[in-house]
Amino acid sequence: MMYKPLQIPNLHNKSYLENISYTETIIPELSDYLICMWESYSYVEVTGMMTTVIVTDACIDLVIDITNQNIGYQGMVKTNFNFKSTMPEKSIGFRFKPGAFFALTGMEATAAMGRYLPLETIDDHFDRVSFFKMDDESMKNFLLEYLKKLVENARDTKYIRLFDDINNKTFIKAEQLYEFINLKPRQTQRLFKKHYGLSPKVILTIIRFQHCLRELVKDTAENDNILINYYDQSHFINDFKENIGVTPTEFMSLIKK
Repeated sequence: MMYKPLQIPNLHNKSYLENISYTETIIPELSDYLICMWESYSYVEVTGMMTTVIVTDACIDLVIDITNQNIGYQGMVKTNFNFKSTMPEKSIGFRFKPGAFFALTGMEATAAMGRYLPLETIDDHFDRVSFFKMDDESMKNFLLEYLKKLVENARDTKYIRLFDDINNKTFIKAEQLYEFINLKPRQTQRLFKKHYGLSPKVILTIIRFQHCLRELVKDTAENDNILINYYDQSHFINDFKENIGVTPTEFMSLIKK
């Protein structure tokens, strides 16, 4: 099973879906590197400030802020429980699979994880002014072709595939991960920072959380199925709350409202 993280931007703010259209589209020809292309548009009459939650998912996105005419890479080191957007808003994004940023750009993932990296700072040929003169569809088509060219010159995809392998395993301790990939802790730390921008411990926490999130959203989750990646129920509850701000019970109440 390939890693496909969930984002639930309306969880703490039910008015989100009433004011903003958010969609995700799979791009089959880029699926080895790209989880999805997403689009976020506020409705015309919406003004003011909108607050939502952006969950950490180990991904780096290429974000196109059409409203403010900015484009760059950005990943979340930890969940932002108070992510603010000024309305009206219009954005497009390409969510890369963990490990794909390095494979496509040759830059360590730490350059864009937890910080904003403007595209023109790493691509001398990109003309931001000309780009934002395009209409929305032309922007999307331009970037799809841009990404296809990056894919043609991509580096080793080993660490993209490794993330999917880790996602399909049951690791509670980082030591189990070190044994699985047959590397020493210090070497693993260095390589994970390079390819994912995060430590092995954080990666395992994110994968566990995303697994539970998907199970809970199904609304048919078996308790044993959810707890399989945790020491015990207390570990599960604390991990879940740290990543999304509520307990699993509170989460279920929110999504059923």
